This record gives sequence, structure tokens and C-alpha cells, in this order.
Amino acid sequence: MSEATKVLIVTYYWPPAGGPGVQRWVKFVKYLKQFGITPVVVCPQGANYPVLDPLLQQDIPSDLEVLSLPIFEPARVLSKLAPQKSRSISKGMVNTQNPSLLERIMMTVRGHLFLPDPRKFWINPSVRRLERYLEHHPEIKLVITTGPPHSVHLIGKKLQQSRGIKWMADFRDPWTDIYYHKALNLMGWAQRRHLNLEQEVLESADRILTTSATTAASFQSRTPRAVSVITNGYDIEDFKTISVNDTGPSDKFRLTHVGTMMEPRNPLVVWKALASLIEEQDLDGFETFADDLEIELTGNVAAGVIESINNEGLGDYLVLAPNGSHKQAIEAMARGEILLLSERDEQDAHYIIPAKLFEYLALSRPILALGPAQSAIEPILKSTESGTYFVQGDYDGVTHYLSEAYRAFKFSSSRKNRVSSKVYERKNLTQQLAVLIKEITA
Repeated sequence: MSEATKVLIVTYYWPPAGGPGVQRWVKFVKYLKQFGITPVVVCPQGANYPVLDPLLQQDIPSDLEVLSLPIFEPARVLSKLAPQKSRSISKGMVNTQNPSLLERIMMTVRGHLFLPDPRKFWINPSVRRLERYLEHHPEIKLVITTGPPHSVHLIGKKLQQSRGIKWMADFRDPWTDIYYHKALNLMGWAQRRHLNLEQEVLESADRILTTSATTAASFQSRTPRAVSVITNGYDIEDFKTISVNDTGPSDKFRLTHVGTMMEPRNPLVVWKALASLIEEQDLDGFETFADDLEIELTGNVAAGVIESINNEGLGDYLVLAPNGSHKQAIEAMARGEILLLSERDEQDAHYIIPAKLFEYLALSRPILALGPAQSAIEPILKSTESGTYFVQGDYDGVTHYLSEAYRAFKFSSSRKNRVSSKVYERKNLTQQLAVLIKEITA
């Protein structure tokens, strides 16, 4: 048997951190050894995580070497000055439509004083410690950095320069193309600095890794370096206690969304369509629609989203559940008759593939997805025959979809799709990553 390839993985998010950002590399690390890769994880010591999920620690191999390096975080100071706003921003609830004066000040300060992001103070101390570590561990062949926060990539860049080690930069989200980048209110010099740092990473890393083909195409147009795609996915072991093959009728015609729902993602057309269907009492089979309907939103939901639901007279049908563990999120998904996915109707959102999409696939429930034209989501739904995609604002299309879905709910016992989604299983995706690592380190 050939000797395992050893790699250093630098990540800000690591258990007890919760949320989708941490799961990608927790799952990779869980399976890498099965494909001849030995990971060593570098993470911050006592980080200021906005969401915690200690249960994710169960996925971490018992023999994994973890280097916890001290970090200074200005967010701790900001959280004392404006705790509620600070927590909202940290959780991704960035108000880009009608920000308050305090929100504008906080985002402007973040964009100019903490560049590229508030975790910048972790860069140099970590580089010094990791240089010493790599000096004593020449068997490590590759450094992998995963962002956001994108300051983590600068650790990889400096180690590549000082140690001559190979480096792969994984972009879970874009850098300057992410929607909230505009909310930083950047002056010209700060925007140029962001763009220059991003370009340095794109041109310096031995390999760029992204989560969608559209992001990869954008990056590839800006660098001669190879850009690869490994999407997010689902771990079939997370569903062992969930009846993923349930074909029986649900107790409710439940429209379920799991995760953060900001105002720019508010699917207004869905609320309008549901309200109109409640009024369709004269249509055959719709006499009980109001009795059967439930809207379940699990996670952080913007006040404006709740207000729009109430404005359509749907407040009595709304069930809100706070952020919980990853296990609780999956249980919430499994309760859904239809799984809702909503992205902003803006061109720069076309590359986004929400991580929850893949866990939606694992549950084989019908998916109702909305977003911009030519979205990266649509081809996945088509190839897996798992749902229907609409451009935000398509009232007629969404209304027809929901009416047909309700008829199926009332007159059919099947909730299962003809889904072929094994390509998105975390173990299979980790095998792709292992092949990529061996290619880079050969």
C-alpha cells in the first residue's frame, strides 16, 4: 500500500462552530483517510462563532491532529457595543436594502479598517507558528485554505512563499462578487485593495477550488491557474435516523424552508400564490387547502419576510423555529411536503448553490426553487429530476406549481422523486478531492 499523502487544512470554521460553512470540510476530513489522504486541521482557538453545533464534533475522526492557534477578533468588541446588530451581521443577516445608520457605520468600518475581513489579525501569528510546524513536518505536501473568511487564503499565500509548499485555495463563496460586498460602502482605494488581494490569490495558488461551475468560470477568466469544481453535498449517514424513503401522506401540506432567509431572498410571489389559493374554495379539491396549509421556516428569518407573510394574511399558517443543530435542520427538512429554496433575483446571484439544496436532494422531496435567470441551481434540479425552478416574480408559474402540488398531496400517496443524486454524496465528493490532491502533490 502506498504511503498516505499528508495535507494541512486551514479553516476558520470548525466545530463547535455550526452552520453550512463548517460542514464542507468536516465532511471532507471525515472521509479523506479512506482515500489515502491524512489531514491536519488548523483552526482558531476560542473563535467568536455566531452559531454553535457541538454535535458536529461526532463527525471528527478520533485520531485527527488539530492545531488550535490563538486569534484576536474585533467582533468581540463590536458585540458589546451593538450586540444585536453584530450578531445579525455575523450570522449573514446583512441588510442590503434599507440598512439603518448604525448598520451602515458598522459595515463601512468593517470594509475599511478590517481588510480583507475582521479575521485579518489571525494571518501573521498563524503564519509564524505554521512555518515552524512545517519545518518539523516535511512530509506535509500541500496547504489547503478555505474561505470565507478570505483572510485565511493569505495564510496559504505566505506559507507558499516562505516554505515553497503547494497551496490550494477553496472558495466556498466568491470574494468581491458576493452580494454583501456592496454593503461595505467601500471607497475606491479599499475596493482596489480587495480586488488586488483577490487577484493575488487567484494567480498564486497552485489550484483554485470552487463550489459551482459558474463561480469557476468567473475565476478562470481572471487567472491562468487551474480552477476545479467540487460542489457541496450530503452525508448519507446523517439521514440514517430519517425516513428518506417515506412514501406515505404527510399530515400537512407543509412548505418548508431551512436556513437564513434575508429580505433580498424573500419569495414574495410564493406568499401571494398561497394567499390566492386559500381563496379558491370553489375549485374542486381546494375546500380544505386552508386547513392543510402550513409554512415552516427554520433558522434566521428577517423581520421583513415575516411582515410580508402577515401582509398576505398567512400569519396563522406560519411556524417559526430557531437555528438548531444540523440534525434538527435535517429533521425539519424531512417534515416538508415541499422544500423551498429562494435566492435573490440579481445577476450576481446566479452562481450561488445553497448547501441545503443537496440535503434537500437526499430527502427526495419536491423542491420549489426561485432565483435569477440562468442560475447554477436549475441544471442540478433538472439532472436529478428533483424540483422546479422559477425566476423570482413568476406568479403564474408558482401558483400553477403549488396548485398541482396540492392536488398531488390530496389525491396521491407518493412524496418521493425519481432522484439520482449519489454523485453529491459527501464520500463520493471526498474521493474527487483526494484525486485532486494527489494530482497537485505528484
